[in-house]
Amino acid sequence: MRTRRQWLAAAALVPALAVATLTAGAAMRANVALAESNGGVRVMPLGDSITDGNQTPGGYRIGLWQRFVSAGYKVDFVGSLFNGPSTLGDHDHEGHSGWRIDQIDA
Repeated sequence: MRTRRQWLAAAALVPALAVATLTAGAAMRANVALAESNGGVRVMPLGDSITDGNQTPGGYRIGLWQRFVSAGYKVDFVGSLFNGPSTLGDHDHEGHSGWRIDQIDA
């Protein structure tokens, strides 16, 4: 029972730490797409070519952004990269085409 409670407590901390880390990291860099953000929670699209939008400009980020907006959520995509079509509300991301998970993790 105690182990389960400890696991649940740790699992609850992970999202909070992730948001705190993203918030602190994004605050340290100049936000080139500040005007695109609709405010709210910072979300970092992270991955390889499907995040970058290698075959489909914007990749899954277009649908993700549209779902957030249509549901009334306020989000700010963050990342060191910037690209995508005009239908994408916020172009910031951390998608690196051709990278493996061990390269993204490094």
